[in-house]
Amino acid sequence: MDKESLAGLRTELAALEKEEALVSAERRHLHRQIDFGYASETTRAREREVSDHRRKLHARIDAIRESLGRPAGPQRASAEASLAEMTGGIGELERIVDPNQRIDAPPHDPPLL
Repeated sequence: MDKESLAGLRTELAALEKEEALVSAERRHLHRQIDFGYASETTRAREREVSDHRRKLHARIDAIRESLGRPAGPQRASAEASLAEMTGGIGELERIVDPNQRIDAPPHDPPLL
């Protein structure tokens, strides 16, 4: 392959990966709505459309990666990125304690019945 076609494939791949990230974010949002019971038939239909579009994007991304000699399939993120994604929505956590319990005291076990 010549340099121009390789550059074109890389440009297309970058654009498709950006689009895939946006589509995946929308899909996650729709899944949360469905999972927490806030879904209507419109939400479910939109989720199917978004999922179909996402599958097509993945197929095209994989084809381009193979053309460029890269492995197809999901690319592994670094551990820092994964951790940041996992804690991104949590924010600061606060320890919940019994106000009557001393912090240095062992926890009180309930009686066995």
